[in-house]
Amino acid sequence: MIFIENIFSIEKMKSHVYVINTGKNIVQIDSGIEQDAKKIINFYDSKKYEPDYILITAVDYLHVGALKEIYEKYKPKIYVSKYEMDTLKNGLQLRGIEEMEGKGLEFATVKAFNSYARLDLDGFEKIDTPGYTDGNVSIYYHDKNALFTGDAAYVKKGKLYFDPMFVKSEKLAEESLSKIEKMRPVYIFPSHGDPAELK
Repeated sequence: MIFIENIFSIEKMKSHVYVINTGKNIVQIDSGIEQDAKKIINFYDSKKYEPDYILITAVDYLHVGALKEIYEKYKPKIYVSKYEMDTLKNGLQLRGIEEMEGKGLEFATVKAFNSYARLDLDGFEKIDTPGYTDGNVSIYYHDKNALFTGDAAYVKKGKLYFDPMFVKSEKLAEESLSKIEKMRPVYIFPSHGDPAELK
């Protein structure tokens, strides 16, 4: 699905995976659940694209589930928040009751990645938007005044919201939402829900 020119949302995913063709690079935002790897690869085959960069908004099974398989096939540069680098490298550290309740939330770890502090991709900027996780980030694409918010925000009837049921810190989520509102992006691309143009 194309929402605006050269920004694609790979269809039938549990959590959106976006692909941007900047004309110089192919940039992927997040990587869906493990079972989505084939859909992502089929998308790239159909477009004759290969990802140069993968930018991760949050490290959990919804956003990095297919990351290892995509990395092993294409070897893109991967960027992640410094606060979540350890989780991506070593996996979830579940203990006690969390260990039983967390079955199915695990994901394959990846060792080759970079901190956003080293991002070398023109036109893209990491914005700290914690709340969903401590290290949740949004990705701002300057060329289109578009913000890929992960789970920091979605749009309903022209207004920005976050889902309090799924955030780790409601206080941080509220602060992040306020930061996004002050940025005044034209387009919002959330992990869940439809992309939207803000009027």
